[in-house]
Amino acid sequence: MIRNPKQADTDFYDCIPQTGACPIGCSECFFNRPGAYYVPLDQLPLVPTPEEVGDGIVRMNCGHDSNIQRELVIATAAQYKRRFFNTSIPNLDFPGPVVLTANPKEEQCACLIHSPPDNLMFVRLRVSGTNLHHIDIAVDHYTRRNVPVVLTFMAYFTDTPVVDRTDVPIPAEECYVWKVRHINSYYCATAKFMSYVRDRYLSRLVSMCSSLNDSYCRSCRNCETFFIQTEKRMRGE
Repeated sequence: MIRNPKQADTDFYDCIPQTGACPIGCSECFFNRPGAYYVPLDQLPLVPTPEEVGDGIVRMNCGHDSNIQRELVIATAAQYKRRFFNTSIPNLDFPGPVVLTANPKEEQCACLIHSPPDNLMFVRLRVSGTNLHHIDIAVDHYTRRNVPVVLTFMAYFTDTPVVDRTDVPIPAEECYVWKVRHINSYYCATAKFMSYVRDRYLSRLVSMCSSLNDSYCRSCRNCETFFIQTEKRMRGE
């Protein structure tokens, strides 16, 4: 079984039951970028066996979307003891914890769910140098409803990143750097920019994907923590 290099030294496993590219078309999508995803799209589906996973946690659709061919996704997930779903479509009716990417079009307002269900693990927000006014609204909305928010910083491989200096008091050249992240090269957010954004949202409910200096899952543990909390909440504990 091919493991996601980002998940090295963790108990996470990816599962993508669908074939081909994701039709949603999020900007700068690494999954649809030719040659960028760690499994070529013409070699999908990616479905580990229950024996390979064991007591690990399966991420349904870290690429693609769990609301596309959702019946297939739900049926495939049923074979695993521990699994959660990922989607950017605000249909959260899944038989398990689910992560919602609330702003797949990051330069537009995020989807704001007014009555979040118990199985909502956290809301993922895509952060850029020009969308913090939208992030402000979404963070306030979800934290008021006691929903965790995880900030994921945009990485750019087709466009040069832009920074709104009226909102971010850091020059663009100090906010992004071209480097290899896992297996591909991108303009990636710097620790300086991420620190500024982190400090902008000081809340126990707001955290970042990965850490300031390491983008691997082993340095983050957000998904693991929120998965366990969500399962307990769903059981009424």
